[in-house]
Amino acid sequence: MKTSLGLGTAALLGGTLKADEPKPESANEEPFKKIKIAQIGVRHEHASGKMNTLKMLPQYYEIVGIAAENPEEEKRHKNDGLYKDLNWMSQEELLNIPGLEAVAVETEMTELLPTAMKCAARGLHMHVDKPLGQDLNELKTLLDLCREKNVLIQPGYMYRTNQAFRLLLHAYRSGWLGELHDIQLDMCRNDTSEGFRKWLATYRGGGLYDFGSHLVDFVVELLGAPNEIHVFEKPDPKDGLNDNTLSVLLYEKAIAEIRVSLRKIDGFSRRRLAAHGTKGSFVLDPLENWSRDASGKMVPLNVTLTLDQDQGEYHKGVNALKLEPYTDRYIGQLTEFAHYVRGLKENPYSYDFELLSQKVILAASGYTKWEK
Repeated sequence: MKTSLGLGTAALLGGTLKADEPKPESANEEPFKKIKIAQIGVRHEHASGKMNTLKMLPQYYEIVGIAAENPEEEKRHKNDGLYKDLNWMSQEELLNIPGLEAVAVETEMTELLPTAMKCAARGLHMHVDKPLGQDLNELKTLLDLCREKNVLIQPGYMYRTNQAFRLLLHAYRSGWLGELHDIQLDMCRNDTSEGFRKWLATYRGGGLYDFGSHLVDFVVELLGAPNEIHVFEKPDPKDGLNDNTLSVLLYEKAIAEIRVSLRKIDGFSRRRLAAHGTKGSFVLDPLENWSRDASGKMVPLNVTLTLDQDQGEYHKGVNALKLEPYTDRYIGQLTEFAHYVRGLKENPYSYDFELLSQKVILAASGYTKWEK
């Protein structure tokens, strides 16, 4: 059994550095030109986290303003520790900041696309939190505008820069796992707050739409468009929240099961990913771990990679891997976003991919019937 701390993931994934360790500038390179960025919205579940991450990246971003969804939300959050040092203004004022280049859209989920439309119309690049709306036609209109204006749109699917998820993609695309036939993903929680449940119940897709969208997005990146999608739901009879869902995505040779239950007492720690192929398997358990050891160091991600033959630095049999995690949940994506905006990296996610991903998310969370 092989144990590898740190894993050499940088070399494995094409030589990229960890996102929280920016590439040093050589004597022949110009310094990174900071991006003037602002945030619209404080109500999204990830809003404060995204602002915290932006503040962790002063080498890439100059935060020039913030606007709430409405005056009431501004009053409620203006003196929060994370926001009190920022320049508050209306959305209209924010969109007219001289030299503004990018916006983090962190509104209530129903307002994400309408707000993004305003930004795209101004030619502003956007990190837009997830999911990308409940109406595919509305998203198509936005993406068409982004294409017309040559605007970058990056949805907030955090696993697009998670080291373990990237390793699985690499292993599969390199042929290490053979043909995938069984993929199991779990994005469970334990949500008992009456207010939170009442709010989330206003979304027909419930837990799978909100939280499971991260996993659906990854499955689409891994395997593309499914042939069939079947959804099994057991909403809570007391409050109507769609809080217990199993979505099954059928491919030519694979079955992907995505489960979201908001009733598990230890739900967060039970989040996991398992992918089994004809030549190997990959298990990540749990998906994330933000605890620290006695020395204060982040606890590694646990991956079990089982192979039927040697593959590079990994041997036949069971490889127990320890992947050093990012020091922050969103730092990978927002570092990539900066590189995309400045043209230092090419965004691998096309407008067409974003549309396909959201089409699958809506079908997997019960909004639509799937048609390939």
